[in-house]
Amino acid sequence: MEDLLKVILLAVIQGITEFLPVSSSGHLVLSQHFLGLEARSGAALEIVLHAGTLISILAFYRRHLCDVAAGVVKGKRDSIRFVLLVVLGCVPAIIVGFTLKDHLESAFMHPVFVSCALMVTGVFLIASHFPKPGNRPVGWVSGLVIGIAQAFAMMPGISRSGSTIGMSKFLGIEPKQAAEYSFLMSAPLLAGVSLLYIADLCQEGNTSGNSVVELAIGFVVAAVVGYFSIKWLVSLLQRGRFWYFGIYCLSAGGLTLVLFLV
Repeated sequence: MEDLLKVILLAVIQGITEFLPVSSSGHLVLSQHFLGLEARSGAALEIVLHAGTLISILAFYRRHLCDVAAGVVKGKRDSIRFVLLVVLGCVPAIIVGFTLKDHLESAFMHPVFVSCALMVTGVFLIASHFPKPGNRPVGWVSGLVIGIAQAFAMMPGISRSGSTIGMSKFLGIEPKQAAEYSFLMSAPLLAGVSLLYIADLCQEGNTSGNSVVELAIGFVVAAVVGYFSIKWLVSLLQRGRFWYFGIYCLSAGGLTLVLFLV
């Protein structure tokens, strides 16, 4: 029962923080330190948690994805352009992931760094409130800039959705499209991470120690929580309340930093 509760708690954390601009990796590191939760609990658990949040993206944007897929098959320029923009946005993160893999992994061992990074995220989110709302679509240059912002978010404590949507606000991208591009741009990366963990699982076996039932429950919880997290964030973004998360990140980062230093 204790292992099941642990899986459920990690799934809830993953489902909420993967999409809300509060840094999922940062919260998992701090949860490990303060609550005794193992942030890296084995390839099998990582696969189901990431797969669950991937499913939540596909479910939430299912209509748009079907339209894009149909458009690509029919050779529609707008659909092909959107797919290429998503690929472009993923390139910086892929480059950083492969070239700085060891440095990024070492950052997960330093909770103080994570606390400082959360405060940086908070300042950035609050600052993103001040540019006037725009109505521009995502273009080639803006897509690349947003992709670079996503690459910075590979550091624990720097929010991926916060970086990409916040940068979109600075670039004058229409809010709903900013969220759509941000989340769909994360889908290939989540799929890639899941494949890497599957490779580890094939080599090392199920090192998480969780049963099939526990893993299945973790998958469902992460998917359901992730779906409603996206829905809530899009609603807040359209109402101009995205920056509220900046106050949370600044407070959480400052509080945990004080706890480390005292």
